[in-house]
Amino acid sequence: MVSDTVRNLIGRKRTIEILELLILSESLHYSEIENSVDTSSDTISDALGLLCEHGLVERFEKNPKSVKYKPTETGREFVDAVKEVEAILKD
Repeated sequence: MVSDTVRNLIGRKRTIEILELLILSESLHYSEIENSVDTSSDTISDALGLLCEHGLVERFEKNPKSVKYKPTETGREFVDAVKEVEAILKD
């Protein structure tokens, strides 16, 4: 049975989109994510918190106004696994 954690990560609005954006960009400031993803700042904050909590993204804070996010190797593997599931569903 699929865990609630996996369901939450895959099912939450914009979470995978944000993780893919970070993978493509290597790292981004919060404001860059906010400018790239068409959703509310609450949704972005929630998604980033969830991604960090599960070790898919790392958060680097120089000061409260300079925060960068970077995908982890686990985050890259997670997106690859999601793409594999997507490929299965297309067959």
